[in-house]
Amino acid sequence: MIDLQNENKKDIPTAQNHEETKVSEEVTPPTSGEETPESLSAQGSKEVTSPAAGEEPPESLSAQDELTRLQAEVERLSAEVEKWRDQALRIAADFENYRRRIQRDLPQQITAAQGEILRALLPIIDSIERGLLSAQQAPDIEKLKEGLQLTLHQLHKTLEKLDIQVIRPAIGDLPDPEKHEVLSTQPAPAATEVNTILEVVEPGYLYKGLLLRPARIIVSA
Repeated sequence: MIDLQNENKKDIPTAQNHEETKVSEEVTPPTSGEETPESLSAQGSKEVTSPAAGEEPPESLSAQDELTRLQAEVERLSAEVEKWRDQALRIAADFENYRRRIQRDLPQQITAAQGEILRALLPIIDSIERGLLSAQQAPDIEKLKEGLQLTLHQLHKTLEKLDIQVIRPAIGDLPDPEKHEVLSTQPAPAATEVNTILEVVEPGYLYKGLLLRPARIIVSA
């Protein structure tokens, strides 16, 4: 009796074994070489994201373009700096040449200006010497006085040619502190205002606006 039951248990499969058998029959593993949907999806994603051979990713291309642009900008700025450097050196060289030329020519210009002044005075010296010679040969006070007046007139003409102006204020004018030098004061005569010019001791001289000597005067007090 016991043996019959055991035999029956062996012949009747359980419900669990039946389900496992059914599942195993329905789901069969892929054979070698076959592709599952999961493998196809994974392969497709790899094909989309992976660049082709010889191509670079967009990020790499952008960085390369930026590097190329920066290199070009550096070259452009370097060329511009070199251009301005050449101009600065050229200007410095020109200025140095100008400075040397001024140092060389300035003494010659001063000598030439002094020579012009002395050359203008030579005829006056000649007139004075002739007047003295005439006075020695035939003393004549009137002729000597006339000769001195002519010589003084000639000297004034020479000063005018040299652009030298004489400062000779009029009697009774007010003194000008910029052009006049008061040597002394004297009591004001009758009908004379105080602090006016009574006498011009020495005239003054201007050379192109430069005061060579103020007029020396005496004023009333």
